Parts: sequence; C-alpha cells; structure tokens
Amino acid sequence: MADGTTPGGGPPPNWSGPNQAPGGPYSQPRQNFQPQQPPQPQQPPRPQQPQQWAHNAANDPWRNPTMPAVVQRTPQPQLPPIERPEQAERKAPAHLALTISIATVVAILAGVLSAWGGLLIMGDATGTMATSDASNKPRGDFQEIIAQVKPSVVTINVESGDAMGNGSGWVYSSEGYIVTNDHVASLAKDDSDISVQLDDGRSLPAEIVGSAKSTDIAVLKVDAELEPLSVQQDTPQVGDSVIAVGSPLGLANTVTDGIVSAVDRPVAAGESEEDAMVVAAIQTDAAINPGNSGGPLLNSSGEVIGVNTLIYGFSNDQGEAGSMGLGFAISITQAERVAKQIIDDGKATKTVLGTELQERTSSSNPGAVVDDVQNNTPADDAGLKADDVITKFNDVTLTSEVQLQALVLKAAPGDVVTLTYERDGKENTAKVELGAASD
Repeated sequence: MADGTTPGGGPPPNWSGPNQAPGGPYSQPRQNFQPQQPPQPQQPPRPQQPQQWAHNAANDPWRNPTMPAVVQRTPQPQLPPIERPEQAERKAPAHLALTISIATVVAILAGVLSAWGGLLIMGDATGTMATSDASNKPRGDFQEIIAQVKPSVVTINVESGDAMGNGSGWVYSSEGYIVTNDHVASLAKDDSDISVQLDDGRSLPAEIVGSAKSTDIAVLKVDAELEPLSVQQDTPQVGDSVIAVGSPLGLANTVTDGIVSAVDRPVAAGESEEDAMVVAAIQTDAAINPGNSGGPLLNSSGEVIGVNTLIYGFSNDQGEAGSMGLGFAISITQAERVAKQIIDDGKATKTVLGTELQERTSSSNPGAVVDDVQNNTPADDAGLKADDVITKFNDVTLTSEVQLQALVLKAAPGDVVTLTYERDGKENTAKVELGAASD
C-alpha cells in the first residue's frame, strides 16, 4: 500500500520495520539482504531512442515499469506561404440589378406620390384646401343631348271629375303642335280637361287636333311658341343607341337609355276589334313604363326615331305592367306622316291592301294566307285570289299575317310594293300600288 502496509495490517514480507531488531523472524541481517526479483520476461530489444526523448523519461514514477517510456515531440509542419488571391469585382446578376433598380425607382415614386397626395388632401402650406376642377369631371354620353331635348318633352295631364291620367308627348312644330299617342289623348272625354306641363313648370291648356286609331297617333295644340325636336330621316339599325324621355307614373322628364333591339317588329294590341291596332315597331330595351306613352324615342344625336307606345310585361290585378326590357315605339316614318295629315286636314288615312287574311294556326306554315280579296282594291287589281300564300313583302320574308298587316300600315298610300306569293305550288310576284282608307 502507499503507507507501506499490506492489506492484512502486518508488515510486508522481508520488510524491516524501524523497531525490529536485526535477526528477528521477519528479517535477515541488513548487510546481507538482497531483495528477490521475480523472473523477468525476455524483452525484445529496445529500439534506438531518438534524441528528442526526455532525458529522465525512464525515471517517470507513473509509467509502467515493464513498458518503455516513449515521449515524442512532433514538430509543427512547415506550411507553404499563403498567397492572398486578387480581389475580384463582384457583380450582381442582371435580373437582381434590375429588380433592385425597379424597387428603388418605385420607392422614390411612391414617396413622391404620397407627398403629392398629401398636398391634394390636406392643401398647400398656406392652408388652402385643394379642390378638384369640375370641368374635368367625366361626363355621360348623353348629358348634352338630354339637356337639349328636355324643354321639348312634355307631360300630358287629363282630368275628368275625380279621375286623372297622364302620358307624355313631344313638340313637333314651333307653332305649338305636340305629338302623342291616341290612347293618351282619348282619356279626355267631353267634360275632361287636358293640359300640357312644360319643362319650365308652365302648365298650358291643350286641345286635341285629331287622332288615328290604327296607328295610335294623336296631335295636340297649345297656344305657345315652343322649340321642336328634330326627326331622323334614316332607318334605325339594330344596335343603335337610343334614349327614352317621358313621364312614367307622372315623373316628368325621366330619362332611360338602351339600344335598338329590333326593327319592324310586328306587334298587335287592343282588347277589342274597335281599339285593335297593329304596328311594325322599333323594339328597344330602354325602360318604358306606364306614362311613357307618347314620349319620344331618340337616337344618340337627339333626333326622334319613334313614339313610345307599347310594352310587353306581366300585368297586376289592375291590369298594369312595368318594364321588362321589351318596349315598342312607332316608327317616326309612320308617325310623322300621320301627324302631318292630322295637322293639315284634322284627320288621317290608313294604308290598305284590300285583303282579308286567315289567322295562322301553325308556325310550320309561314306566310300570310289570303282568305278573301275585296273588289276594286289594290289586291284585286294585282290579281290576288283566295288561298294565295303571300310569302314576301318587298324583300322581307313573311312569317305571319300580322307581319303583313303591320308592314302595309307602315307604308304610305300610293307606295308601290312587290308581293311574292304561291299559288298551286308555283311562285309568283305582283306589283301592287297600296291604297288609302279613312281612319
């Protein structure tokens, strides 16, 4: 042990303690003591020790006595001198440079706009609040046209006892002639008062000059000089922009707009034979409602192309209907011809062919079937007979008898038209000069 004792507590063998007499049982005389060495294994020859070993390595008390001590110093390797590479110029990729440039420009622009926007909102340094220029306000397509035509569109009011009704009209001539629908003017009875309310607020008494039931046109007269509307001479085309102006439900100078949806649309109306009417109408999706009747349908230049007359819709319990985008106007060609006759003669005529037509019973049988030909009429003079099937009116292919009636009424008396008809399976044509009858 480290303190010189054996694990049993006694002195180790061959050990001479400090108080042990020489020659005791545990010792030999000191002068003759030779420690017994255990046999040593044959060790291989030690290699030649290098000079860098420590000089006292063999006396290291911590080494294994049976193992040679090896202490080796490894010299630090000599590295070659480090050459610093030349500093290369770093370039950003082209797309990165572009992105950074754009971001920089946007940031600068955003700052400028923010500052400018702040000036617009908060005003300048003097405290003046910035305002927008009204002259730069976007304008609608029809604002100037509407401002121009409004003084020439009127509201027609009819009072009879406790009953009241209203419609619309427009100034046809500077002498105070106003065009409207017959079904508006006919609201006035013998004891009724009819008046015209102008855009400037004036209400003027009016008189009925005349009317034509077959075309639903009437003319009124007021004692005032008024600004008339211009009329379009050319036939409107499908897709043309249109404006409807009138007094629906008494709301004066209501303006709606749309397009021409169809031309020469055959429309039949009336609840009885007495008030029945047929018209080759201009169809439009501009909103037309009760009270619009008699008002003008205008093109984008403010010229009258038709007289608003009919709407298709679902009626309520009172028999009233509103706009469904299916409005119909009498062509100005037909309306102006009738209005001129009424102004000149106080009455108008209607255009006739002189045939009675069969009612179509199947859509698979196009055309208009002649049921009877009246004597001494244009149809009789052209040689038409019963059971002939009229298939064309000029270049228009006919699909029904209503379409033929509407096109005849739109034409003027004395017009010469070409009729194509079938008889006994053969196609024939005839030139017909249309006649006139009292309306």
